[in-house]
Amino acid sequence: MAGVRQFDRIDVLDRAMALFWRRGYEATSIQDLVDATGINRGSLYASFTSKKRLFLGVLDHYAEKLGKPLTDALDDPDPRRAIERMFEAIIRRTSDPKWPRGCLNTNTTLECPNSGDEISRKIAERLGQQETAIYRVLRRAQAENALDPEQDARALARFFMGVAQALNVVNKAIADPAVLYDMMRVAMSVWVRPSPRSRTRNSIARTASKRGTARMRG
Repeated sequence: MAGVRQFDRIDVLDRAMALFWRRGYEATSIQDLVDATGINRGSLYASFTSKKRLFLGVLDHYAEKLGKPLTDALDDPDPRRAIERMFEAIIRRTSDPKWPRGCLNTNTTLECPNSGDEISRKIAERLGQQETAIYRVLRRAQAENALDPEQDARALARFFMGVAQALNVVNKAIADPAVLYDMMRVAMSVWVRPSPRSRTRNSIARTASKRGTARMRG
């Protein structure tokens, strides 16, 4: 488009993300974004159409850039360690001075409750994805006899997701990693390993399942 300045989209999203993260969605004006990104209003509107569309793009960018360490942590082959590593990744990020305090998603939910249905839905979707990822780790833990099968994996996943958000909220007020590690340690105390009876019952069930599968193949 004639008269519209070309720019690096990722750089603009990085700058806009830092501004929204630090100031909040509602408190950030278009002029603030122009000043922070270094591009003019014409380029901003031509590329993103509105502040809201830019913010939705920032939320996607945030999930891609800051969510990867959490995803990588949950891939740990030891299920319990995977949850611990997820919490540790959050604490490391909140302790890194290059990032604003808290979490962009959590901050937006707390500071800007009237930010709009589309924004709220996207944040809820991100939290749902985190809950699902944690749930899969817990179900794997139960299948591997690392977590008591009588524990409600779905409720536990929601609890751990809530603790993850709480770490971000507390970090907004208290910039002390020791406090966050204490929260993590107590949260992990709800992880119950199978009793000997449960392990025996699970072992028998797996053996029966394997025999049934073998008969079907035969």
